[in-house]
Formats: sequence, structure tokens, C-alpha cells
Amino acid sequence: MIRKKITLFVLAVIIIAAASFSGCSCNCGKSGSELNYVKGYITVVGNEPFTKLAIKTNDDKIYVLQCSKELKDQLWKQQGSFYYILYGDLRKEEGDTAIVVEKVIPFTKDDK
Repeated sequence: MIRKKITLFVLAVIIIAAASFSGCSCNCGKSGSELNYVKGYITVVGNEPFTKLAIKTNDDKIYVLQCSKELKDQLWKQQGSFYYILYGDLRKEEGDTAIVVEKVIPFTKDDK
């Protein structure tokens, strides 16, 4: 009888621990309202030789994109294309608002 109670107690602890762990690890601790993203089209701002890759939103806000060289090279060729940009950090640099890009998701203008 005692062995059965101990087994049930251990099983309950395991279930509670598993539920807690899966709740904490889901979405890296961010709820759906905390996901940072902007949508707009890829553009270049500044003058040569000081140009910067950016995204311009529908409300005419411009965010400079900070990303890997490979992603920057890819997006440079996609100027005018529409993207969702998921980012981790928002910074002010040299008078510009910069975002640290985590992921880019293309979409068409019709998807607005």
C-alpha cells in the first residue's frame, strides 16, 4: 500500500515537472504579444560609401537592419521586396533606429 502511494507521488511530481518545463521552454519564454517584428520592404538608406540596408514600413518608419554578411548580401539583392523581419533587439545608432535581425520571412505586397 505504501509502495503504491510512493509510486503515485513520484508520478505526480514527474507530470508536474514536465508540464512546468514545457511551459517555460515554449517560445523561449516569450508570449505571442512579446514577439518583435516589423513588416515592410527592403531598401537602402544613406549615401555612398555609407549606405545601410533597411526596411521601410507602411507608416514610413525606417529601421536599419543588423544581420550576418550572408543575409545582408541576400537582402541587398531583394531591394523592393516585402518581408516580415523578426528581431531580437532594437537600438539607436548614429541617429538611426537599428534592429538585430533574427529571421526574415518574405511575403507579397498582396499579403498586406
